[in-house]
Amino acid sequence: MRKILLAVALCAGLAGATAAFADDKATIQALDDKFDAAANRGDATAVAALYAPDATVLPPDNSVVTGAGIRTFFAGMASAIDHLKLTANDVKRLSPDYIREFGVASFTTKGDKPTAVSASYVVVWRNVDGAWKLWTDIFH
Repeated sequence: MRKILLAVALCAGLAGATAAFADDKATIQALDDKFDAAANRGDATAVAALYAPDATVLPPDNSVVTGAGIRTFFAGMASAIDHLKLTANDVKRLSPDYIREFGVASFTTKGDKPTAVSASYVVVWRNVDGAWKLWTDIFH
């Protein structure tokens, strides 16, 4: 009887975990929307706050951006782009504390001849003290 109860409890626990993970894509898209809003108003401090303290950003220029450099990087980007929209296409829970996201970023360049751009990205989100934070960010 104990084995049956343990099996039922285990199955119920797994079902509950699956249900909790089912909202991951919506959760991540909401964070992407928060990123968009901060970037579009030029708030590099708010963008940087979405990153974990030990985060790494790997932009297309092959640089490696960490720590306080993340805020500086996005302050510079704000002067170059407008109308940023991040769209999470694929979100996968890797573990209780990590989520991987593939997506598309669309934006318009600023300047004399604005250009519409579409780029792909992959990020890893890490749970930091109960909040999802960007931990690794690669885009091109």
